[in-house]
Amino acid sequence: MSVAAEQAAGTELFHVTRTRYPRWAVPGGHLLLLWYCLAHARMLLNPMVRRVFLRQVFVIGVLGMRIIALLALATGALVATQATWFLGAQNRYLYEILGWLLVTEAAPLFVAVVMIGRSVAVISTELALMKVRGEMRHLEQMRIDPRDYVVLPRLYALAASLLAATLYCQIIAILGGLAASALLLQVSFAQQLQFLLEAISPLGVVIAAAKTIVFGLATGTIACFSGLYAGPAINDVLRAQTTAFLRALTTVIAVDMLFAIVLFATY
Repeated sequence: MSVAAEQAAGTELFHVTRTRYPRWAVPGGHLLLLWYCLAHARMLLNPMVRRVFLRQVFVIGVLGMRIIALLALATGALVATQATWFLGAQNRYLYEILGWLLVTEAAPLFVAVVMIGRSVAVISTELALMKVRGEMRHLEQMRIDPRDYVVLPRLYALAASLLAATLYCQIIAILGGLAASALLLQVSFAQQLQFLLEAISPLGVVIAAAKTIVFGLATGTIACFSGLYAGPAINDVLRAQTTAFLRALTTVIAVDMLFAIVLFATY
């Protein structure tokens, strides 16, 4: 039955995935998709959508904790040990630098890059394959908007996982870095931890949280957009993966630079 016949019969079809965006309109398409997901966040109350969301949190967040812990431990140990060696354990500026680097700057950007390489490419590939195999079209024929069932839970799962992983990375980097410097340089771990906690400002924590949320929403939108609006050929799957990775990486770096410019201009 044709689309016109089905509409005449009273069955309205969604045609979301058939939309084509020219290259100059892609940023606008990203904003439209993000706005749709933000406006329809209540769909997470739907049991089926919530099940997809929880499954994606497990895949994106829980399964990626091991690699984030290892890299955070190595980064924290390297930064804390070398900074303590050059500045001295009693130098209060040391802990202001460590707090700003490990909590505000390094952790959000570091985790975002890991998530881009691990999850953004996977999400875009998964959605592009779903479109090539006709699964998106079948959802539309059942009058299910793919943005509600496919895109929205993945976008929010990536944002939530990124926020939790950033906090996890900060804790591992701080504790691991101070433990490494205490072990190698024979300084007091408890005293270092006390100085560092005193040096971490609430503003730095708020900035880190804001950056992480923006990173998560931006990379999730780019990943889902690249897969949802991929071409119908199998070759478009690889193109969607590459496009999502490069766009997400560029966007994260640009957003981080924008935060830095605003912060330095303000203070």
